[in-house]
Amino acid sequence: MSQRRIFSRRRTSGGFRLPIGLILVVLAIGLCLLIPVANLDLGNINASDPDLPTPLPTITAIPTPTKPNIGRIIFTCTRGDFNQLCMVNADGTGYQQITNVQAHNYYPVYSPLGGSIVYASNQNGGYFDLFLFIFEGSRLIRLTENIGNVFSPSFSPDGTTILFANRAAEGPTSLWTVDQTGKSPKLLYAGPNTIVSADWSPDGNSIAFAMAVDQPDAYEIFLMNTDGSNMQQLTRGLVGIGGSLDWSPDGKYLLIYAGPTGDKDIFRIDVEAKTASQLTNGGNNAACSYSPDGQWIAFNSLRNNDQADLFIMRADGSSMRQITDNPEPDWQPQWEP
Repeated sequence: MSQRRIFSRRRTSGGFRLPIGLILVVLAIGLCLLIPVANLDLGNINASDPDLPTPLPTITAIPTPTKPNIGRIIFTCTRGDFNQLCMVNADGTGYQQITNVQAHNYYPVYSPLGGSIVYASNQNGGYFDLFLFIFEGSRLIRLTENIGNVFSPSFSPDGTTILFANRAAEGPTSLWTVDQTGKSPKLLYAGPNTIVSADWSPDGNSIAFAMAVDQPDAYEIFLMNTDGSNMQQLTRGLVGIGGSLDWSPDGKYLLIYAGPTGDKDIFRIDVEAKTASQLTNGGNNAACSYSPDGQWIAFNSLRNNDQADLFIMRADGSSMRQITDNPEPDWQPQWEP
């Protein structure tokens, strides 16, 4: 596992591309215990008003998975003409498709309180909004409406606020927040360039995000306070950083992917030391995320004959194994909390 400093000036490179060009911007936690065994057809559930009549239920957080299959993973799965949401056990068993709508669904993320997921979808028209699905009672709630094109949601650690990227007009994509009830959507940080992904730190004190600097389809990683202040650049010199990132559960590391076009690898950034450790070697990889205990990493890769499948590996890059094998792309994995 090699390490390199990340202070030098960044070199030029392009971005990662999945087959058939279905990703809108970029390539991002497992289902709660309330998930039924049968498929959940969210296409048959009508979204309610953004304003909820009562607060969302508070559900006790699920303990760290101890099952032989490590846990469950939710992910974006391209099926036919649309991107849907699917899930699978981390040992490759128990696959099921959980959305089936004539629309695109991306970026599934689970509330740290358990019991619900948030994802981006254009099922109510051409623009992308955030939708909340509560498993108890099968409630689908539209959280945003007519504020732009939204994607890459991330919950605050206490589950009360959702951070997301949004292109509200013709300017660059910025960072916004919204209450878990869909109330009070507001601009948090309007950077000088387009932001393509963001993630809230586990201690709730920082936000990491990927923002364009001076090359198309390649980004740098930045940190800032949760009020949008004290912005600082973390990475410098990694070729072709892509548009996804994920904090380790202890808050010490960030997972990213980087490299030349068509040859991306997974890197672990030590936030304090500002060093990068390369965890994969070949395969054209992207969209990596930690398991809740920090022992495993899920990611998507084209190492199987250019077919986008999901893989997992140990946090040090060892013990890699393939967990999906579908002719259509599987990507953006997120682990069960």
